[in-house]
Amino acid sequence: MKLRSLLILLIIALALIPVYYFNRWLQRVLRPKESAGRFFLFLFVNFLMIVVYTVLIVGVVLRVIPH
Repeated sequence: MKLRSLLILLIIALALIPVYYFNRWLQRVLRPKESAGRFFLFLFVNFLMIVVYTVLIVGVVLRVIPH
């Protein structure tokens, strides 16, 4: 049981690395500090990324760790 918990934490930790770099790239491309429109676009893209990435990570965890 403890090994499964550690595996889930490892998957989540490894999944955060690409999200971090994507967010840094997105900040450089959209430059949300320049205007309100860019800021809200940045928020919208991040919201979509959170939803899609959460679904993907849950799918990966369910495939790797059968219940």
